[in-house]
Amino acid sequence: MASGVAKVHRYMGETKNQLRNGYGVYRYPNSFFRYEGDWKEGKKHGHGKLIMNDGSYYEGEFINGEIEGHGFRKWATSGNTYSGQFLNGELNGHGVMTYGDGSVYEGEFQNNRKQGRGVIKDSTGAVYEGSFHNNMKHGEGSMTYSNGDRYVGDWIQDKRQGSGELTSLDGTVYDGQWRNDLFNGEGTMIHSSGMTYDGMWTNGYPSEDAAEIVIIGDTEVDLTQGTPFDVDIEIRTSDGKLVLSEQARELHISAAFRHYTPNENSPLFDLIEEMEETPMTTPFGYEVVPYPLTDFIYMEDRLKTSETPGIKAPSPTSTMGESVALDGTGPADDGSVMSTNKSESSNMVNAEKQPTSVASSTQNKGGSSEVKGESKSDNQGAKDDASRMTTAQGESRPTTEAADGDVPQEGSSRAPEYIDSPVPPPVNNKRTDGAKASFKDLILAPPPPSYRPFSILDILIEEEARQKEKKSKTAGLAGQLRLGAKLGKTVGLDDYPDQVVLKEKDPKAYKAKREKLYGDERFARPAEYVIMVSDVTNPPFLGKKLPTAYMLIKIAHPKKFKKAKTPTKGSKASSRASNNND
Repeated sequence: MASGVAKVHRYMGETKNQLRNGYGVYRYPNSFFRYEGDWKEGKKHGHGKLIMNDGSYYEGEFINGEIEGHGFRKWATSGNTYSGQFLNGELNGHGVMTYGDGSVYEGEFQNNRKQGRGVIKDSTGAVYEGSFHNNMKHGEGSMTYSNGDRYVGDWIQDKRQGSGELTSLDGTVYDGQWRNDLFNGEGTMIHSSGMTYDGMWTNGYPSEDAAEIVIIGDTEVDLTQGTPFDVDIEIRTSDGKLVLSEQARELHISAAFRHYTPNENSPLFDLIEEMEETPMTTPFGYEVVPYPLTDFIYMEDRLKTSETPGIKAPSPTSTMGESVALDGTGPADDGSVMSTNKSESSNMVNAEKQPTSVASSTQNKGGSSEVKGESKSDNQGAKDDASRMTTAQGESRPTTEAADGDVPQEGSSRAPEYIDSPVPPPVNNKRTDGAKASFKDLILAPPPPSYRPFSILDILIEEEARQKEKKSKTAGLAGQLRLGAKLGKTVGLDDYPDQVVLKEKDPKAYKAKREKLYGDERFARPAEYVIMVSDVTNPPFLGKKLPTAYMLIKIAHPKKFKKAKTPTKGSKASSRASNNND
């Protein structure tokens, strides 16, 4: 047998029996390819390297002229590399594919495709471990995403489909059916906020999708001063059905009072810029600012423990009735009710155009409505009012906190029972149970010291009263004055003499006038208040908060300005409950 080294045609290397045998380099007729390595009986066999002109190559084992066994392959165009098993020139068996974007797959291949068990880590850091079919995630597998979420379950053609559990980084867990990468079918979600939803899902959303908070009852509630009340709510879908599949949505209830803005030329205008609260819009056609709402038990305990010198604190039950259920089930109450309705409320004149028409004075030491002397011009009187209000409210103490050491004086225009007390605590949030929640025994607290909306309103009222008194001596021209809401009677200008003068000359008359205007000042003034129930689930369930629900509470004087009698056990004062949604 003859052997040697040949350099014929396109081959340079060892031969045997005129066949390429041993080590040699061969250039193919297609100049794109070149092979250098071992030969046997004229075929590539053993270890070799197949090089392409674009920079791609294979280096590894050859058997009988075919790429077979273990080898390394590089694709110049994509930057992909593969190290592993080959069969008949194709990726087959176990191997590691590193992609040009940084992704890495390690697992089984068949006919150049991922097939069988494997692990892939993509360029974002997400890792999938499980079954593959035809180059796609298919079968059982787990996926840990780059944001920390983890899914364990079924896959079909690269999508989560079948049964699986997703655990999010924030603690939210969904366990149930999937389709096309979305929650679909029966499933349970335990949300990181504490909410749960157990029921049917469609295309990633609950089939019973909550759309609104509904306050059970009518749109307005009339109460006498010092009467506690209940608010019952339901969570409903857009077509009015109860969302029975969800539990523990967190709700917050709060109160607000109408926001008044003085004329731009008024000396009070600068005070608005000092207000910390941002006015909130309502469906009633006006903006509001927060007002204290608290639990009835707090007011009851505070009145029981009142020890203000010279003031006898009556029993709470002598002035406050049992809670009013806002579902209209309580018996009728014979107490007087404010005549203000929604249309009248909407017609309350915005102070930018026409001030409200009720003359009154503030209950705090700001004394914003007190006018020193009738001899001053109207404009000067308004400036003095603003100056006194700024002095009282421009201090460092918050507008919602009582001043330390603020001791009520004899004949003070403030309500001593609450001025020296801290701001009442807000009502605790509630969680829904079976799409329902109830806030029981609520009461509108007295205004905090230097409550700006009342202070501004009082000054606006007195400004208007002075203007009308200047134009006419007739009480009828004064019209019917209001304080946020009508007091239920027509009041003449002679009912509102200068507060400071009246206070100094006749303290009893001054006290009577305030009682006539404000009733029992241990409680919220007779006026119209907005109650709001908000979805405060945090983080929001599926990224969505429900619109706020609204209702109106209209507080009226006790009948004939007498203390309300305590209803018999089990009875309820009359009311009309309400709700209104964004």
